[in-house]
Amino acid sequence: MNPSFAVQPIDLSSLTPVVRKLVKNNKFIIAEWSMDQLGGGFGNPVSVGLYRFKGTGQDQEGRSRRWSVILKIIQSPANVGWVNLGEGNDQTHWNYWKREPLIYQSGFLETLPRGLSSPHCFGVVEHPGNMIWMWLEDITESDKEVWTLDHYARIACLLGRFNGQYTLQSSTPPFSWLGKQRIRSWLATIPWQTIPWEHPQMLTRYPKPEMNSFARMLVDHERFLTKMEGLPQTVCHGDTYPTNFMSRLLPDGQQEIVALDWALAGIAPVGADLGQLVFGAQTNLKEVKQTEIDTELYENYLLGLKESGCQFERQLVRFGYTAYAALQVGLFQLYSLSESLKNAEIVKEQTIERPVILECFEVTMANEAYNLLEEI
Repeated sequence: MNPSFAVQPIDLSSLTPVVRKLVKNNKFIIAEWSMDQLGGGFGNPVSVGLYRFKGTGQDQEGRSRRWSVILKIIQSPANVGWVNLGEGNDQTHWNYWKREPLIYQSGFLETLPRGLSSPHCFGVVEHPGNMIWMWLEDITESDKEVWTLDHYARIACLLGRFNGQYTLQSSTPPFSWLGKQRIRSWLATIPWQTIPWEHPQMLTRYPKPEMNSFARMLVDHERFLTKMEGLPQTVCHGDTYPTNFMSRLLPDGQQEIVALDWALAGIAPVGADLGQLVFGAQTNLKEVKQTEIDTELYENYLLGLKESGCQFERQLVRFGYTAYAALQVGLFQLYSLSESLKNAEIVKEQTIERPVILECFEVTMANEAYNLLEEI
């Protein structure tokens, strides 16, 4: 579907109620407005497009003000021919397409711990053809500079607070739409059994098979999944790459982290939300040692858990973090590589100069997860 087609019906009659909620004035009149497409049409087929609407208007006393709001459009994956990707009625499917609007409508995001928030939602509208519009707050980031290690550490601490709120079974929200068993689903659908680990393109990321603990972990995955399912379970954001976080300054001068894109929220073991954040930080902070990033973010995650009232053995949380990170990040990387191999020309191995493998994230995580497997 052409993303621009999805917003053609928008006019003043549909935009005015949203803007009036935004400015908290039911007599506000829009004077002029424009639309910019920010993204969409790529990646997850649930996503149709992301748009910013902005303009000016006047209140009943003639005072003018500027406004802006974000429209996020989602759809059933079946609209573009996908099957078994969350298009059905299984609300626990990791990619259930209606999850994010349900989260906003539930009020769950209003319970986030101090210092962590989500964009305010001004309306959820279902349209024919299995499409949903979500009108969301346009977040203005206060810190335009490149994020430092301290920024990532603060997010890790807040994720610890968030996960800690729902670690105890009695406090798990009774929402039927929280995703479950994402890693099991990925293992059942991603063709990891037929990956050509010796292919030159695979060797640009992974060590030789006999040194590849991540490949061995895939074969042993049931041991790890069983152990992780026995850990304390919690509500997780589920998509904690750094691009899903913004920082803004509150009126009282305090910094607040805004978590975006809650479509993959679900139940997972304690520590699961940390892996993607560490992976992203290590990718972005090239001047900082990977071990330093790992240690700093892990310690801050533990601090957040403690601040929420949770006291767990360090090794238990460490296993949840490393095992889940290896499988979550690794399977996604594996899927991307396998897709690129489908279209790659067959190249003789001797024509490829193999790079020196330093530290592959999922291999490093798998190494440690193996060491912890029998200790907890």
